[in-house]
Amino acid sequence: MKKIGQIVSAMIAQNILVIILVGVIREIFGVYGWWYNHQILLLVNPIYNTLLPVLIAYTGGRLLSGQRGGVVASVITFALTLASSAPAILGAMVIGPLAGWLVKYTDDYIKRRLPLTGYELLISNIILAVPTIILTIVSFLYIGQIFATGVEWTIQLLENIIYSPYLPLASLIIEPAKVFFFNNILNYGVFGTLGIHQAKELGKSIFFLLEANPGPGLGVLLAYWLKTTGDKQKGVKLASFIHFFGGIHEVYFPYVLLTPKLLISVMLGGMTGIYFFQYFHVGLASIASPGSIIFFIGLAPREDMIYIVIGVLMSAFVSFVTSIFLIKDTEFSPSTDDNRSAVLGFNRLQTMDRIPLDSEDEADPLLRKTVGNPKPPINKIVFVCEAGLGSSAMGARLLQKKLDQEGLSIEVENASISEIPEDANLIICHQQLEKGVKENAKTERIVPLQSFTNREVYDQLVCNIKDGKM
Repeated sequence: MKKIGQIVSAMIAQNILVIILVGVIREIFGVYGWWYNHQILLLVNPIYNTLLPVLIAYTGGRLLSGQRGGVVASVITFALTLASSAPAILGAMVIGPLAGWLVKYTDDYIKRRLPLTGYELLISNIILAVPTIILTIVSFLYIGQIFATGVEWTIQLLENIIYSPYLPLASLIIEPAKVFFFNNILNYGVFGTLGIHQAKELGKSIFFLLEANPGPGLGVLLAYWLKTTGDKQKGVKLASFIHFFGGIHEVYFPYVLLTPKLLISVMLGGMTGIYFFQYFHVGLASIASPGSIIFFIGLAPREDMIYIVIGVLMSAFVSFVTSIFLIKDTEFSPSTDDNRSAVLGFNRLQTMDRIPLDSEDEADPLLRKTVGNPKPPINKIVFVCEAGLGSSAMGARLLQKKLDQEGLSIEVENASISEIPEDANLIICHQQLEKGVKENAKTERIVPLQSFTNREVYDQLVCNIKDGKM
């Protein structure tokens, strides 16, 4: 299920610029916008009804079977958009992966069954063309109208959910799921999709506010800031700015995981925000990606802007007050700080061969020396997160800067967990994603972190690379 969720979220995340583009057009020229312009709004329907579904389907097909899968998915989805009177986004999210699977299965079948004749590509294209033509015709003649009816029913269901008194209880699922790194799956794969359909009808959607609200996380970070001193306080301050203004929510997850009872804080903060947004019938014109307060303000309809800001601040206040009572000063005592890797550093270095350090005084216990067979030099480091967008991009820039300062010519990139480059020599990820990274990576040099904002860990990593210990 998580694999499916990652594919679905990647389909939306990799086309997020198109969704934001429509949101900005609506924000400026829409019914709730600053300067209403009916002519410019004519761009919205073709983008939502045709361009976006085709792009989403192409992405899903490409993720599973490359360019050929993307092309097949695009053709079938285009036929669906011609026959459907409703946006075919949900249909594209189904057709894309299915088309990719069809292409992959067909290619694998031909490779297994046919001898090496030189006609594999020709035979593959002919065999694949038959189901593609059939599915395209069926989508155009039958599925399109059935799908449109289903979308209308879905929209009615969404309206019932939006006005339901139980909507704030969604935070009991949303906030814990975010902390365990299902945030992108929720934001892109679930609420983003629902929000797109609602925004198509109303010009805005409350679903864009549910997962992306930075208030609950800000409250936790502010409480930590008040409870800490020295370098820890500086680290929390940096994380607070990155979270609230940069929109990279992953930076506060380790703080909640450090004190799991803080799940209560973020859940109460999230419920407060949802109730406030629901009471005043507010929403955003598009997905806030990343979930920054800047995007919240920029994508908020003019009359909703003040209510959205107040809702975010109320979420932060409730989360902050609750966290103050839940966090104990003893949790920051020297005894618990001795093992930095349990807080904000490396847990361990996953390698082919590994032995313990000879003594506690020889080196920083954050890293382990590697022995055994010599490994190729590190020339490409990849930061990995769920969608390959926010936290991994931030971590990659921080490490690249430190490597450049040391004169080390090493390429640093960021990627999603489903698209890890095969030529990566070293992979850095959050410890919660380590299992998934091992399944997708070609290298066994994997460094799992608890936080992408701990600069000391980057210093230690650069030092070890420079000294040839990795």
